[in-house]
Amino acid sequence: MTIRDPLSAPTAQPTKDFRQTARWAWRLVWRGKYLILAVMALVLVPTILFLQQATPRYTAAAQIMIEAPGTNDVLSDRSMMFGRPFMSDAIIQTEAELIASSTLARRAVEKLRLDRDPEFNEALREPKPLAAFLASLNPATWIPDSWTERKDEGQRLGPLAREEVERARIVRAFSTRLSVRPQRRSHIIALQFVSEDREKAALITNTLAELYLVDRLEASFDEARQVSRWLGERLETLRRDVVAAENAVEQFRSEHGLRRKTERQVTINDQQLSELNSRLVVARADLAQKQARLEQVRVLVRLRGSVDTSSDVLQSPLIQRLREQEAQKSREMSEALKTYGERHPRMLGLRADLNDLRGKISSEIEKIAASIANDVEVAAAGVHSLERELDGLRQQNNVAGAAEVRLRELERQSDATKSLYEAFLSRFKREAEQERMQRANARIVSPADIPVVPSYPPKRAMLALAALLSLVGGVALVFLIDHLDNAVRSADDAEELTGLPVLAMIPYQRGNADRPAEEVLQRPRSALADGVRSLRTALHLGEGPETPNVVLVTSSVPKEGKTFVSLCLALLFSKVDERVLLIDGDVHRPRLHKALGLEAGRGFAEVLSGKCSFDEALHRGVGGSLDFLPAGHMPEQAEAIQGTQVEALIADLRRRYTRIIIDSPPVLAVADTRVLARLADRVVYLVRWNSTPRDAVRNGMKLLRSAGIGPYGVVLSQVNQRKHAGYGYGDYGQYYGRYRDYYGE
Repeated sequence: MTIRDPLSAPTAQPTKDFRQTARWAWRLVWRGKYLILAVMALVLVPTILFLQQATPRYTAAAQIMIEAPGTNDVLSDRSMMFGRPFMSDAIIQTEAELIASSTLARRAVEKLRLDRDPEFNEALREPKPLAAFLASLNPATWIPDSWTERKDEGQRLGPLAREEVERARIVRAFSTRLSVRPQRRSHIIALQFVSEDREKAALITNTLAELYLVDRLEASFDEARQVSRWLGERLETLRRDVVAAENAVEQFRSEHGLRRKTERQVTINDQQLSELNSRLVVARADLAQKQARLEQVRVLVRLRGSVDTSSDVLQSPLIQRLREQEAQKSREMSEALKTYGERHPRMLGLRADLNDLRGKISSEIEKIAASIANDVEVAAAGVHSLERELDGLRQQNNVAGAAEVRLRELERQSDATKSLYEAFLSRFKREAEQERMQRANARIVSPADIPVVPSYPPKRAMLALAALLSLVGGVALVFLIDHLDNAVRSADDAEELTGLPVLAMIPYQRGNADRPAEEVLQRPRSALADGVRSLRTALHLGEGPETPNVVLVTSSVPKEGKTFVSLCLALLFSKVDERVLLIDGDVHRPRLHKALGLEAGRGFAEVLSGKCSFDEALHRGVGGSLDFLPAGHMPEQAEAIQGTQVEALIADLRRRYTRIIIDSPPVLAVADTRVLARLADRVVYLVRWNSTPRDAVRNGMKLLRSAGIGPYGVVLSQVNQRKHAGYGYGDYGQYYGRYRDYYGE
């Protein structure tokens, strides 16, 4: 076994950039374009047929705006003060569920008589021929439930039950075509209905919206009637309570002598006490005034002569007249004194009259003083009487306090009952008016129009989706097949699999496969000749200056081109070397003699067994200067090749030839290859492009290495240059098309 040249080992793993990967992917897709087109056809053709046969359906849409439940209460104070009540998403969702309820669906079915429409009533629909045929083949799968159930309903259900079941089935079919969705962040509910008739779709949508508004209005009326009825009953009860409470107050008031005065409730004792207090205050003030007058008169009496200055004296009309008369007499006496003397009768008469007047005045003054004293005594007696009466009333008032407390309690109960009664009465009157002013709290903001184009089937979308899915599926299938492909298709694959360098890539020759000598020798500028020269050059690079090379060509399985490559390599070596020997080492299936046009005779097997000599079995001058040793025939070839005769023969041939090419059998077929490989200087491992399984290559390399044999390199044989270049694997083989001009005659 020879030591491997360091140059033969790969120095680094090939790297793939994005552009190279993209080119590889594109070329892989382009290579599988027919498969992709087939997948697209398999998907698009049934899709187109389905779209042509599918019954078109039309979708009509309407929009309903929901208002708050309290907006119809126009007489409510809350409605005027705070505007519209808050609308939550739960309320909108509840209204949407109400629109989609079976109750409205049943009303719509009854109003439009959809139970007589074959679109909703399967009993009126004739089964299609295809469905009937499939039902006859597999009734459990293809017959609709309504067909089978209808046969048994006559036996299990009565007439009313069958009618109800049929109606429920129609309502269910109606509901499956209905779609109700609240719009986000709004009070709008979108209502859609699908039908095979465009006019019917719009009619059903608008009818359902109107039925919803009528249902809302009826619900409002029912609620108002229930509230009014309850308020009326409650109002009658409260009225009886108010009458009973007021009667209890009046009865208690009459029993305890309590009376109502204006807005305040007081007892008779309270009224008398208030009056006595007022009279006592007045009497005390009058007594004080009279006592002051009496004291004034007493003071004036003590002063003697000053009583006439009292206000009572001065204000007395009689005393004022007497004073006037006294003054007149005094003037007359003064005038008479001028004429008459003191003792004159005239003077004496006037003096007597004056004294008489003065006596009368004193008498009147005394009467006034006595009257003032009497008035003081009378006033004092009145004050004392009022005080005694007031004390008695106070004692009675203390006794009546408990009755007043109970009266106030009864009055509070009566007032509360009356206030509640008045509130209910006001609410009852408002509800009575409100019942005549109800509204639906919802309105149709966008009625359903007759749809122009069908919503089902969406032909463009389905065709585009089918085309996209089929395209993606076809491409994925191409990549999957490429990934599952176990063959070796590039030099990078071979190097990654074996860990050995690719020495050459031998093109596939369809027409000249049986005449390699003609192709290599007579057309030296052909692609085949250049590929073999590349192999020869790779073998030259690792040679020593004095060491002849024994090159063994092998593979994993048969029909990988070992015979063809061995012959072509030997022919090219014979053009530069004088002594080149080609040995057909495959004694099990010899083929080299056929490629050279020779008869099968004695050869390698006979030489090893000693039946003939080497020179007797040798064919000289084949294809020019090439010597050829056929495989020969022998029933026990394995024992002969495994013996020491092979080693001795190869050692002898090394001295006679500068180059020995051995065509060996496949590694996985027989053990001869491992025996011959131990004697070779270079082991070339052939891998057929796009054919040899990776496991076969891996197992063949494992067998050689387990025997201590290190292959020199790998050769990709039978490479289809056009396909390989189209694959874009990144090795030098993809550029065959670019330097095609270098190959020619």
